[in-house]
Amino acid sequence: MKVLLVSIGTRGDIEPFLAQAELLRKADHEVVCLFPEQFRETVEKMGMEFLGLDRRFLEMLDSSVGKSVMGGGGNAFATIRNFFRLMKNSLGLQKTLIHQQKDAIDATQPDRVVFHPKALYCTLPAMAEPRKYFQLSPIPNLIHPHPSYQHLSLSKWKPFSEKWNLKTYDWVNGSRYIAFNKFVKPYFKDFPGIAFSTKAIKNFELHQLQVLYQISPTLYPKPANWPECAYITGFFARDQNRDFLPDPELSAWLAKHPKAILLTFGSMSNPKPLEISTQLIGLLEKHGIPAVVNLSWGGLQKIESSGESIYYVNQVPYDWILPQLYGIIHHGGSGTTHSAAKSAAVQLIVPHIMDQYFWNRLVRDNGLGPLGTSIHNFDADQFEQALLEFWNNPEYKAAAKATAEKMTHEADPQALIHLITD
Repeated sequence: MKVLLVSIGTRGDIEPFLAQAELLRKADHEVVCLFPEQFRETVEKMGMEFLGLDRRFLEMLDSSVGKSVMGGGGNAFATIRNFFRLMKNSLGLQKTLIHQQKDAIDATQPDRVVFHPKALYCTLPAMAEPRKYFQLSPIPNLIHPHPSYQHLSLSKWKPFSEKWNLKTYDWVNGSRYIAFNKFVKPYFKDFPGIAFSTKAIKNFELHQLQVLYQISPTLYPKPANWPECAYITGFFARDQNRDFLPDPELSAWLAKHPKAILLTFGSMSNPKPLEISTQLIGLLEKHGIPAVVNLSWGGLQKIESSGESIYYVNQVPYDWILPQLYGIIHHGGSGTTHSAAKSAAVQLIVPHIMDQYFWNRLVRDNGLGPLGTSIHNFDADQFEQALLEFWNNPEYKAAAKATAEKMTHEADPQALIHLITD
């Protein structure tokens, strides 16, 4: 069976699809990946066909304007101004991305399509052939309402009452449907007999669209009000440990520091990486907390004056290093949160944007770590209090081990493959 995977965004958006591609390939299905051009080498090394989306999308996110919106940390006026600049710059590009999605589907003629929520065009053919299309989402609280949580775009604020939490889905998605129609309306004519009214799209997403939430049911049990077409499949990650050869110096450092942590902001950035890094690493050294610091995309920077208890890396596979550590301080992306939970690592989140505030609360609610402090207007004193709680409370490690044990058998690859291909 030929399966087309379509995803748009940064590494956090692509990794769940790479994991899905790996599973499908092992099951002897033909896999074609339509991702941003920057991921061509990764996909082709995995031995799969790659179709490239316009590379300008990621370049735009990596610009100073994009980093301001993605990383936060600046004043509210600058963030709002840059958000609208980013939206303006993305309008023409979105039309290109939509057309590329259509061309890929037409050219490959796939038996199944698995697409990211950002892949707008895919909703149209999904409404025409709902059994052929699956939306894969690494985050909840977008389409299907949860009475305990507001829509994910509003997760920076504390949850409201059950009534108002549920209303936020209508408000946010109502606006999204208007924008959706603006972008894909030229393609309505290709699907005669299908109603693309706002009401019809809402009804389709809520009751017919097959959504694969690749999240842990241990961390986030399926709500009773969700339909059968919404699946919580468990967390899947590709095996990045297979070809990894650790630096002998890093292995020796880990042996010397049996209770160490990982500090990483993943693909997030912020306007003050040197200042934030100085504060974070200074507090780690002050309290004798040894740490591996993942510099990655530049959200953290090397502090030349740091001592032997701080070890810097440019990238390291989470599935290799996390099982060897006490815990992790991170930005709160879905993949990182799940990898840490699966590895029994205690967590402290410094949320930057949208869903990261949700995972911050979920970590706290599951007893896996204290509530972290936002990167916006970062407060070193508040972070220090959370850091000491993270480091010294033994209940967090006990809860992390119990959670990891529950997660061991919850993600069934064969069940997921069967769901997509049957």
